[in-house]
Amino acid sequence: MNNLPQHRSTRIRTFVYCVLGFHAVVALIAPFLPLMPTDKQDSGAMLQGFSSAHWLGTDALGRDVLSRALHGGRPSLVIAILATALSAVIGIALGSLAALAGGWVDEALSRLIDFLLALPTLILLLLIASFFGHDPFILIVTLGFMYAAPIARVARASTQVLLARDFVRVARLQGGRGVNILLGEVLPNVWRVVFTEIAMQFTWIILAFSSLSFLGLGASPPTPEWGLMIAEARSYMTINPTAVIAPIVMLASLVLAVQALVDRE
Repeated sequence: MNNLPQHRSTRIRTFVYCVLGFHAVVALIAPFLPLMPTDKQDSGAMLQGFSSAHWLGTDALGRDVLSRALHGGRPSLVIAILATALSAVIGIALGSLAALAGGWVDEALSRLIDFLLALPTLILLLLIASFFGHDPFILIVTLGFMYAAPIARVARASTQVLLARDFVRVARLQGGRGVNILLGEVLPNVWRVVFTEIAMQFTWIILAFSSLSFLGLGASPPTPEWGLMIAEARSYMTINPTAVIAPIVMLASLVLAVQALVDRE
């Protein structure tokens, strides 16, 4: 009986890994799967339900919902991975430097982190996207900077704890300088601690990009992207609900799987 919780936890973890693996594999091999082109329109099958030709039906332009749903993760994952990597680099560097420097430098950087945390993220994203358009580079940089503050806060707290550890004191007694201690002793250990926060920011970035696409400021039509697909099909949900349900299931399963994995780390 005592093994039941452990077996249940193992099954849940396996299921989560399968969901994440499914999304990763589909994102990589979707262009090579025997699917209909995502932009191919069938004027004779608009808003069609389940059929042998279109397993999940079609949207208002006669495009295959299954093909677009499976391709829809590619733009979101590319943007999210690059933006998360940028936010991790900025956040870890900013937080670690603040804790290592101490004094007025720590105070100034801490106030900067607090300022970034207080900003209305979605509103600023909407303003920047409205001004600069759909440029992926601008979106990656903006998302990376906007979501770096939570990582920086965790990195600063973790660095302060590590600086009091014996191995850091030994490195200082051996003549190690600030930069060498930061790169050799602090950052490798900080990375392990802030991984959970980085994974959480990854899910928030995916949701933010999908929200921008839903509002017409993220991915540009006819790009198959989950948020954009939901926006395009929501007016016709009563006719073919799978055109809305399919991208919602894909987006929700990815986000929930990442969060479930983080919660069990």
